[in-house]
Amino acid sequence: MDRSTRTLLMVLGICVGAVVAFVALQGLVRSFEAQTATRILRALGSNGVHRAGSTRLLIVPGHRPAFHVLITPSCSSLASVLAFACLLPLSPHAPALRRTLGVTSAAALIVCGNVLRVTGSIAVGLLAGRASLVLFHDWVGSTFTFVYTLVGYVVLLTVLLPRTPRIHGELTYA
Repeated sequence: MDRSTRTLLMVLGICVGAVVAFVALQGLVRSFEAQTATRILRALGSNGVHRAGSTRLLIVPGHRPAFHVLITPSCSSLASVLAFACLLPLSPHAPALRRTLGVTSAAALIVCGNVLRVTGSIAVGLLAGRASLVLFHDWVGSTFTFVYTLVGYVVLLTVLLPRTPRIHGELTYA
């Protein structure tokens, strides 16, 4: 089997693996994110957030009608984490420990960023109602998602890329 065929099969395998992992893990990750956001808000003194299922929350603002929030698969950090995990086998020139550390660091940053995004959206809903939650989620949350994913990618590259020593103020290339 030639190199391009092996590469194509590897990429197809990675794509299939990512889809299978997403289907298998999305409920668990969404439940974790909903539970973590609830715990953060309760630790901050909010009594208006209640679990109404593994991925559904009941939001009870003190001065507005109650409403449900559903953490959907697209609201989860899993797709971004899997995208970074798919880069692991595609960077064979870096040592395995560095690749693993890079992906793990990026994934941790993405999951933490998404939990903060979900928590922030719910907090806005508690303070200003359902419409404000939706507005915050769609605009501020989307921008926040882009930023923490981009920062995760920079962290990944920082860990993966080889360090180039400076000799007398000039760059040398490895």
